[in-house]
Amino acid sequence: MDRSIPWRWELRDRTLIVRFDIPFRTLGWAPMGGGFSRARVVANHQVSDDDRGATEAPLRYLRRTMRDLAIDPRGVVAMMTGANVGRATYALAGRGSLLAGAWCTAGCTNALRVGDRATFGSAPPGTINLIVALNEPFEDGALAEAVQISTEARVVAVQEARVTSKKSGKPATGTGTDCLVVAAPVGKAAHRYCGKHTVAGELIGRAVLASCATALAREARKR
Repeated sequence: MDRSIPWRWELRDRTLIVRFDIPFRTLGWAPMGGGFSRARVVANHQVSDDDRGATEAPLRYLRRTMRDLAIDPRGVVAMMTGANVGRATYALAGRGSLLAGAWCTAGCTNALRVGDRATFGSAPPGTINLIVALNEPFEDGALAEAVQISTEARVVAVQEARVTSKKSGKPATGTGTDCLVVAAPVGKAAHRYCGKHTVAGELIGRAVLASCATALAREARKR
């Protein structure tokens, strides 16, 4: 395996910061930089239960948070969580030149099962946030498929951890506020597909499963 990894990460001021050595294309539904975007940083910031600024104006809140961290918000994709980022986990999987890294923060007080009756209004803090990074360029369709693979892996990890829905009591598939960002370098796409038959799909699945399982185990020990 080529051990040249084009990202670094740190925990600072309640924020998980993943920095890329070159511009990366991203896909996800983060409140800052959601959809397709470009980034040199993907961040996951921990908010407190009573932080009204984070819920009322999340984009403005995250831009200010990045500036406080001396990071230019123009090159950032950022999400928020009520989970303790100090318990964030990282897993790496690779084969040949391809690497997949996954970072997870996990809180389950908001656990739900897909198809549960919609719940509006405030929800208990707690979410499963994922950052997934690849070291080779992916086409748009492959990035979208990477989101699917990452989501499937999260569901497996949640169900293997025997987390149940706070609404229905059935096996949960995540929480009501999960967020996910997948990132790959800008450049001529080396990968057109990312399904479970591909090495890329396998590596993403392995990395996300390992990261989520460890994060959920840490969360369970806390309770």
